[in-house]
Amino acid sequence: MNQPTEKDLAALKEKFKGYPLFQLTDPATEEIFIVRGSNWDEFSQIGNVKPGRENRVPLNMVKAYVVWPEVDATDLEYNKSGNWQPGRIVALAEQIQELLGYSKAFAVKKL
Repeated sequence: MNQPTEKDLAALKEKFKGYPLFQLTDPATEEIFIVRGSNWDEFSQIGNVKPGRENRVPLNMVKAYVVWPEVDATDLEYNKSGNWQPGRIVALAEQIQELLGYSKAFAVKKL
């Protein structure tokens, strides 16, 4: 199992000062990911894709917010290592979206 060191965390906190950092764990592999926070403007740009390319949003989200371990963008795009099946990317993106507070977690009550 991968584990960030204190030195890794200190460097990330310095590099992404002003953004909260979060730890996510893939339940299937127990692999740990460190994800940084965001603001609305940056987050909305990730969803600003050409019509018909909405399937790129999860991929773009993983590229933008996973800060540890370093993600090889080419491997993420083409899955040469076999570690980045589309479902894994979508699941990780959903977790990122939820931890950033941009999920459909609000309850709706008819008044």
